[in-house]
Amino acid sequence: MLGISLGAQYASFASRPIPTSIAGDNLALWLQFNTGITSNESDQVSKWDDQSGNNNDATQGVDINKATESNGALDFESSESDHYDLAQTITIASSGGFCLAAVVELENLSGTLLSKDANDQFRFVNGTTFRFKADTTDTTTDFVFGETQFSTGTKMLILLNRTAGGSNRFTFFKNGTQLTFDTDNSVNEAEGENPFGFDLNVLGSLSGTSQFFDGKIYDVAFWDTSLSTSEIDDVNNYFKEIHNL
Repeated sequence: MLGISLGAQYASFASRPIPTSIAGDNLALWLQFNTGITSNESDQVSKWDDQSGNNNDATQGVDINKATESNGALDFESSESDHYDLAQTITIASSGGFCLAAVVELENLSGTLLSKDANDQFRFVNGTTFRFKADTTDTTTDFVFGETQFSTGTKMLILLNRTAGGSNRFTFFKNGTQLTFDTDNSVNEAEGENPFGFDLNVLGSLSGTSQFFDGKIYDVAFWDTSLSTSEIDDVNNYFKEIHNL
């Protein structure tokens, strides 16, 4: 089981055990809050160590493109093109399941969280829309919600899960509560409409070239399989408690 290192403001949660849902064999990436962060005297972060056990560390060698450490999180500035390359590419095959969980605080409502090549994979589009894109077929899924769910200046937990199989089904959670898609305005969100494969190897931008994330990233965890209902509950409850959401 992975260890945990928390700042003083989170000390009351330091004894909370990490659920096997997080530390299990299918955890492909975990850039963990206040853990494994290498920074210089100016708090510029050159490396964020992966805690999944896969050594898929996020690194940046160019000073102007480095986020700064801020109370255990990484603070990205889109104006400075902050982003990181992962040591290894994560690949999800067509009809494969996956789960993404992230704790973030947006400073701009538009920005890419994880990506590869010329196709954005997981991106905040605006206050009502989150986008997933499968690069193998260039298929875009826009999850549109009937009311504003994403705002600036507020920490939040998001979780997107896709079940495995040809009739892949998406579920999306914010702060542990499942959100309902606006089917009149969403695109390819229904069962089987985007079961296609994709790759990930960049944190904080589209392919390291555009759509830069602007805000704080506290935690990013990615599983190369879908999680069960109980596992999703475990993950949501863990991150909610750690970050007091």
